[in-house]
Amino acid sequence: MDISQERINDLVRRPSEGLNVEIKRWIDPQSVEGVSKIAKAAIALRNRNGGYLVIGLDNDTLEPDASNAPNDVQAAFHLDIIQGIVSKYAAIPFEVQVGFAERDDQLFPVIAVPDGFTVPVAAKKDLMDAGGKFAIREDTVYVRTLGSNGTPSTSAIKAADWRDLIELCFDNREADIGRFLRRQLGVDGAAHFMSMVPGAQPAPTLQAKASALLEAGVKYRQEAIKDRKLDADSLAVLDRGSWEVALVMDPPREVEGSSREFLNKIDSANPQYTGWPAFLVSQNFSNENDRPNVIDNAWQALIVTLNGTGHFDFYRMDAKGEFYQWRILQDDLSPKVTPKTVLDPALIVYRVAEVIAVGLSLARALEYGSDGRLGFLFRWHGMRDRGLDAWASPTYFSPHQTARQDSSQGYVELPADTPPTAIAPYVQRATAALFSTFNGFEYPLRGIEQQVTRLLERRG
Repeated sequence: MDISQERINDLVRRPSEGLNVEIKRWIDPQSVEGVSKIAKAAIALRNRNGGYLVIGLDNDTLEPDASNAPNDVQAAFHLDIIQGIVSKYAAIPFEVQVGFAERDDQLFPVIAVPDGFTVPVAAKKDLMDAGGKFAIREDTVYVRTLGSNGTPSTSAIKAADWRDLIELCFDNREADIGRFLRRQLGVDGAAHFMSMVPGAQPAPTLQAKASALLEAGVKYRQEAIKDRKLDADSLAVLDRGSWEVALVMDPPREVEGSSREFLNKIDSANPQYTGWPAFLVSQNFSNENDRPNVIDNAWQALIVTLNGTGHFDFYRMDAKGEFYQWRILQDDLSPKVTPKTVLDPALIVYRVAEVIAVGLSLARALEYGSDGRLGFLFRWHGMRDRGLDAWASPTYFSPHQTARQDSSQGYVELPADTPPTAIAPYVQRATAALFSTFNGFEYPLRGIEQQVTRLLERRG
């Protein structure tokens, strides 16, 4: 679980509630109400394979709660106090972490709940309030769930939630099976093994749809940039390297238009593996120009925030099951490196893994099951004369590997119910053509597996 200060700062300064992030107003960890909210939230997040509880913000406005803040936030939410609450009421013990971020001269606590559960976690004992009502009920399984309007909440499990809960448990149990097959059979052997499963062969028509969506996304992006009337500094950034992806879900959903409920569901279902996640929904951004609007039946937005490390993004999200995202390379926006000179291969692997893992989560929220398939078409621009350089990661790569072509693309297709822990071979396939342009470079599968694990454990 990523408990870095950067991640904690992002959660507090750019809050967004989802199935893996819960936001609460100020609570007193010494009160029955406070104990109840912390214990139930921690159990529910554990049953969503980990996440964060952010305290001190209004979950409706996402602004700081101006009342009831403790005088000493770090003492009130000390790890020993929070861990004591979780250990007392969780039937299966697990460790949590606590971090603090500052906003508007006020500290806010963030409780990080780890992933990796293999059986559902229930409450260990009852907790009664002053009126004699159950604040926590023994043997109750608490989960993060989506309401009818697509908004997330914590509640006792209902029949509709059991499928997701059991699938998450099995995903964690099966994490090593795919790695075992690949190591014993090799990637090709594992692929041959999977090809014997009915319906496991790629569908060319899905790749064609992804290609058409990618080209359509380019046109919408160009129109959005033209309409935005950007200043000269922002326009200059467009000359830098970029990457884009088209995600198509099959079969397409039979819907008319893309509703606000759909956007809320996508926002809530995003696991937020990073502080600036793939398929980020910007509906709560302070700059109105960065917020999404419906254009030709899909939500789209152009996000331009070039202060600090900076971001320059465009996305389209269609309720039919079509998603497009474009971004300027992080290598070209970071103050640590000179634009248009290097590419960090570990960073590429990390971002591709995030897109695929988030895509699987969105497909699950849109109720795609074992009969659904996802097609991802990635494309990179501005590669010519760059050298591989692990500037953002500690891994060593030879500086003599330089690209001699400008663009590259890679396509992968996988079942909608693929466990996120099994995506490493797909990440390798999606990035192989790009890396080969750097003097035949190959990123080892073992290294990709490590990056996938790092992502899913939110250690980025």
